[in-house]
Amino acid sequence: MEEENIKFVTKEELRNRKAKNFLYLLTAKNLLQSLFSIKSPFSISFADKDGVVLLTMGEKKNSLFEEGTIITEQMGNSAILTALREKRETELQASKHTVRMFKNWSCAASPIFDEKNNLAGVLGLSVKKTDYPHYAIGLVSALAKAIENEVKLKKALEEVEISKKYAEVISEGNKDGVLILDANAKVLYINKTGADILRINREKAIGRHVSEIVDFTPVILKVFNSHKGYVDKEFIIDSPSRGLLHFIKTAVVLKNSAGDFIGVVDFFREIKRVRKFVTEYIGAEARFTFDDIKGNNPAFKEAIRTAKIAAHSSSSVLISGETGTGKEMFAQAIHFESGFSNGPFVALNCGAVPRDLAESELFGYEPGAFTDAAKNGRPGKFELADGGTLFLDEIEELPPAIQTKLLRVIENKVITRIGGTKSLKVNVRIIAATNKNLSELIKNNSFRKDLYYRLNVIEIKIPPLRNRRDDIPLLAMHFLRTFNSEFGKHITKIDDSFIKPLMNYSFPGNVRELQNIIERAVNMAEGDTLTEKHLPENVFENKAEITSLETVRKELIKNTLQETGYNISLTAKRLGISRPTLYKLIKRFDILRH
Repeated sequence: MEEENIKFVTKEELRNRKAKNFLYLLTAKNLLQSLFSIKSPFSISFADKDGVVLLTMGEKKNSLFEEGTIITEQMGNSAILTALREKRETELQASKHTVRMFKNWSCAASPIFDEKNNLAGVLGLSVKKTDYPHYAIGLVSALAKAIENEVKLKKALEEVEISKKYAEVISEGNKDGVLILDANAKVLYINKTGADILRINREKAIGRHVSEIVDFTPVILKVFNSHKGYVDKEFIIDSPSRGLLHFIKTAVVLKNSAGDFIGVVDFFREIKRVRKFVTEYIGAEARFTFDDIKGNNPAFKEAIRTAKIAAHSSSSVLISGETGTGKEMFAQAIHFESGFSNGPFVALNCGAVPRDLAESELFGYEPGAFTDAAKNGRPGKFELADGGTLFLDEIEELPPAIQTKLLRVIENKVITRIGGTKSLKVNVRIIAATNKNLSELIKNNSFRKDLYYRLNVIEIKIPPLRNRRDDIPLLAMHFLRTFNSEFGKHITKIDDSFIKPLMNYSFPGNVRELQNIIERAVNMAEGDTLTEKHLPENVFENKAEITSLETVRKELIKNTLQETGYNISLTAKRLGISRPTLYKLIKRFDILRH
């Protein structure tokens, strides 16, 4: 019997195939429901790409195409089988069927393709041969195309929705402002950061022209004329309500598959955030605090006291002291404890900058401002230090013309880049430093008196190491611990033979030189004790006034006790002596706890 040639999939497999083709089945049902709500001679079947019938509809269903039927060559010739095999619309009149049971039916079938143009299935229309209309193949083709397009649209919308959610997640997690505009510069989307930067309502901005959401002419409109984007371009924009706005922007042009312009994605960030990132990345921040500044000498402690007062003021500070006394360390400690601590700490050695470049270093320049200028221009140290501290070391080396401009900036808190016309407000705390006598330079007309008084609101004088010789043992132990940790050494003792020459040395390089001496000694030492053999030759050649060994030992014990909070066990361990010996020395030197 011919019925024996009809094969079926299992119920479980039928369920799985229906689930896989759910969108096609749902669309077909919704589309065809109204067509078959009235009496109709048509029987509709949907078979998947493997020829398994997944859906049948119609009052006069073709019983030969039940759900689960596998349409194969063993069933004989059919329109659905031909459409599956040849991937084209086809029809087969009743008499042309090769199997007897199909000879009372005439059929038309049309393939359905997915979004990648792969065969998804076939829609078949069966009618009793006496009722078969001439328009059957046109009808089934139109229905198949309608199902195909509807499914493609639903999938596209689903992908757009998913893409939109991804875009929203990415944009909302982005610290940059993100603005998406269509081909007519209307707002499709703006993230929270962008709305906050522009100070606009996100919901009200959607659908409006970009020029309507801000009170200035958007620079992004130039991209709509040129259809060319850019990366990390700087813009200074004049806003009537907010003054000058300073942005770094990236514009990405959007095009469809045909290459047509369809919009722009505008990424923008405020220059302050960019500078904060840059200064943190390059280490332009204070590393030293007042806890890192070691010394018990009265004059040195007075300098620390004055610096702490300066930290709680916004006034300019002038630090004077010889090279190597720790002027920048003081400046960083002041910044760290000041109201500017959340901003950058930017340092400039005025003596290391060529005189003809000093102005551009301080105030920056616009593109093409001078020969060899960077094509995008460059911000100066004042801009980089905005909201923080600018440390100007060797201030006396600034050329007179730049001294005049510096004075004006300090007074007005406004800078103009070389070659620029727009004035930029800066909120910068100035700490200047010098190793010269500025009063003498003023007499010689090489330093402006008015700038001196503007810088010297709070003056801090750091004594040279030769004038605070009592701090040498304390500093030596401090540096020893630092380099022990850095180099993985375990040196626990400093012998008298090591300390005594240092106490007699003049230290032209001050604390920085002592630090280098200890670093060298720690590198050279193989045991657990630093001795005179670990000292460089020049220490023995450049002597100052003689200090007794007993004085050295007393100061070393006294300073170590103060450092440990008078912890006897810890002090003895650091000095490399026993607790009873330490008690005897405390008694001999009459060291009292203060």
